[in-house]
Amino acid sequence: MANNNTNNAEFWKRKLAAYLHDPPSKALDIKTHGERSDAAFRAAGFADAEIGSYFAHADHTGAAIDRIPFPKSAAANISCVFDGVRNAFVHPLGSKDHKQPIRHPFHQEFASAELGIEGEQAVQPVLSAKSLADLPDEAARWRARFFAHWRLWRKHAVEHDYRLGMLPADTRLPDHSIWTHMQVVSALAGCVQEDENHKLVWHPAFLKFQLGPVQEFIAQARSIRDLWSGSYLLSWLMAAGLKRLSELAGPDAVIYPNLQGQPLFDLWWRDDLWKKVTIGDGSRNVWQSLGHKDVDLLTPNLPNVFLAVVPAKHAADYGERVVEAVKTEWRKIAKSAWDFCEQAGLTADEGGISRQERKERFDRQVEQFLSLSWQVTPWPAKLEDALKLADGFANEMPVQQARKRVNAIVEMATKFMPKAHRDGRFYVGGDNGPKNELNNIGLGWSVILALNGWQLDAVRQTRCFDATNQGRWKVGTFCNKDALNGRDEAVAGGRQWFGKAEKAGEPWNYLFKHDDWLGAAMLIKRVWHLAYLKAKYGLKTDGQFFPMPNTRGISAHEPFSNADDEKPVEQIPSSEKYFAVLALDGDQIGKWISGEKTPPFATQLADYWDASHTVRQGVLGYFEKFDQFLKTNRPLSASYHLQFSETLSNFALFCVRPIVEAFDGCLIYAGGDDVVALLPADTALACAQALRMAFQGQPGLKEFLQANASALLNRHPESKAPYYQKLAANAVLLDCNVPGFLCRLDIVDNNNRPIPFLVPGPATDCSVGIAVAHFKSPLQDVVRAAQAAEKRAKRRLNRSAVAVTLMKRSGETIEWGCKWDSGGLFAYEAMCRAMANDVVSSKFPHRIVELVEKYQTGEASEKKLGAIEPHEEFQKKVDLVLEKEVAIAAGRQRGPKYNPDEANQIQKSIRDYLRSIQDSQKKIDALIGLCQTVAFTHRISEE
Repeated sequence: MANNNTNNAEFWKRKLAAYLHDPPSKALDIKTHGERSDAAFRAAGFADAEIGSYFAHADHTGAAIDRIPFPKSAAANISCVFDGVRNAFVHPLGSKDHKQPIRHPFHQEFASAELGIEGEQAVQPVLSAKSLADLPDEAARWRARFFAHWRLWRKHAVEHDYRLGMLPADTRLPDHSIWTHMQVVSALAGCVQEDENHKLVWHPAFLKFQLGPVQEFIAQARSIRDLWSGSYLLSWLMAAGLKRLSELAGPDAVIYPNLQGQPLFDLWWRDDLWKKVTIGDGSRNVWQSLGHKDVDLLTPNLPNVFLAVVPAKHAADYGERVVEAVKTEWRKIAKSAWDFCEQAGLTADEGGISRQERKERFDRQVEQFLSLSWQVTPWPAKLEDALKLADGFANEMPVQQARKRVNAIVEMATKFMPKAHRDGRFYVGGDNGPKNELNNIGLGWSVILALNGWQLDAVRQTRCFDATNQGRWKVGTFCNKDALNGRDEAVAGGRQWFGKAEKAGEPWNYLFKHDDWLGAAMLIKRVWHLAYLKAKYGLKTDGQFFPMPNTRGISAHEPFSNADDEKPVEQIPSSEKYFAVLALDGDQIGKWISGEKTPPFATQLADYWDASHTVRQGVLGYFEKFDQFLKTNRPLSASYHLQFSETLSNFALFCVRPIVEAFDGCLIYAGGDDVVALLPADTALACAQALRMAFQGQPGLKEFLQANASALLNRHPESKAPYYQKLAANAVLLDCNVPGFLCRLDIVDNNNRPIPFLVPGPATDCSVGIAVAHFKSPLQDVVRAAQAAEKRAKRRLNRSAVAVTLMKRSGETIEWGCKWDSGGLFAYEAMCRAMANDVVSSKFPHRIVELVEKYQTGEASEKKLGAIEPHEEFQKKVDLVLEKEVAIAAGRQRGPKYNPDEANQIQKSIRDYLRSIQDSQKKIDALIGLCQTVAFTHRISEE
């Protein structure tokens, strides 16, 4: 069995001591940081004899993971201080071209280091003596102290002064914060365990866990509530597993996702911890002070994978315990759902199936539903052994690429750096040794992690499963398959079930509006929000507090309507009968997580001028003599992992819902780089642009939101206008002053300054798929079309793109897409605007299609483009030909308010877009797709 750290006071004390080893303000005054650390120890409850005592090797390893072997400052004549203005915090993911750093300077430096230090000490989360005394034992008290510091200290610090959240762990490499370093050190300290001889041994391992099924399960939805329910169920089960792991190893052990600030994870500790402890005068418990809104607690935002660093001795046991926790929670949910239906009399004997047979089938499907995989990779003892893990792999494999980046650091530190400059703390033998071999395994983090990822992929490809085997063929009504997944045999549904639900009244009559056949997973998805979340956890999931619109409400710009209170179809304007599903996914996120796309050292090392602007300072100048080293991409590190996860969480928690609701949309899922939302058809493309701007942290986001929200605000009565739409229309929602950093203008610190936060930034990108359909279209078909469009944006358009699928009621589909920066969206907006303003007639896009479709050719025709000219000749003049046809169409399809200048602008926007595409056939397809999309959008807006 695994070591039960839940009841081990020394384990939690060791972790807290490691967390407090550096004060957050260390960078402001390095000389006195030890004294401030001692003060933090005292405030946290350590005895005088325990102050300053922690597992130092965890600190050294954490530093080796996140940094490089720097030279001695005096020997190398290096001076590097952090003031937050000249030497400022650097975005960890870098700039788009990886040539210039992205720095976020403070509005001004601290007037004195003492002010920053006082702010840090004033907000240290010291739990009240009474609430600690009420906990059952010392282990519970020390666990509470640790959790409070991990969860609350940074939160309170940035609320006091935003600058406290942007203090680096190392002034020389200011691209990772002191807060992530503190967490890494405490996580590594948690890897100290007793061996058979009761000696403390430090031996970490990576534990990576993955849960499924995901996209297919989410898409299987009859209603918007089904869609939300599937997403939330998966996040809930991940939270159950993370809760169990955090009981055993601490929340800091989870490197990805970063659990700080995750409402769902906080909820899982609500009753066991946060409601039991208070800070200050004890008037409010910590749960109340966290201030989570109901809608935030009900937003699915956890990914289906986590990475943790845990003690190797117990890593396999931890993996098994996480699996058991997830399975146990799933069974509890399933039982509650079954009991809920049984109490309403829905599961009784019915024709060809008895209650017992139905229950047996239900239980069997419940046991077979989840796909859980995990992998443990122990760390080798030495860096040399870690680098050998890449032996035998192909050069292009991530593990080889990781070793290549680490070797660049090793060579710089052991071959090129003068021995007189080498700091003995990084080398075998210390200052007295030969200083030709690095002494810490931490530098091998990225290599070990790459191997762990490869191993988990192998596990997932070879997983075993229990086949369904009933021993004989059966026929009859109850052999019908689930209507949504087409695989599971039905355990619910049919006319009799539907009739009983009708008679039972609310909530049954709106939970089962149709007589669809449902398997176990779909039945659970349909009812668990009431049977479990509301009944067991007290979450407000019913329609009164958590209204869920249907596709009709979405199409009518009524995202907060209740699907149970809907107006007749006849009262809905034709222009409001189309809705869109938006699916956003980050591009090459796997490569970002694996470290393949990290920025080079040249942009991350400190480089600045002193106050007189005459003396260059920092460390970049020193390393310029090692040119090849500076070109090396920074190896993956623990702090990079935490901060990358933080960028995704910030995007999901602070940006996605406000933006979606500003465009009259309904958010279904926001799991970092993965978003699913429903929107009115006429706002989906603009919403996609806004989400991408937020993902990258683009200046101009505030103005873009204001322009779009202002136009939409007029459609709503003041009392019913979405809250975030009103903020956006008044330009007080989101703002960007530095690329890669955003701030919510409605969230400020004690000095009334917006609190900046990291988003993935301009070096990253995302792709979006949009499917537009009539509100009567089957929802799961539209969701799948949006997912397919998102994949099309990545595969056919080579990422950084948006793809649209228009699903006509006739069954015809229209597909179009463009790169974000190709000018395609600008051309789309220009054409739509010109038609709406009667500059050109509504036939304008149709006429272009008529004129250029003759140039199309099938795949079989390789030498000629249609019947016009040989392909090679046409390729040379395609731009001129298409521009001429567009000009002819614009001239013939003049609107009542035709203006030559505006018509020329439309033609220019189309021309610029087409010139961004190289292949002639793709130009023609793109122009036709653009025009068909504009025509369809204009038609449904005019009907």
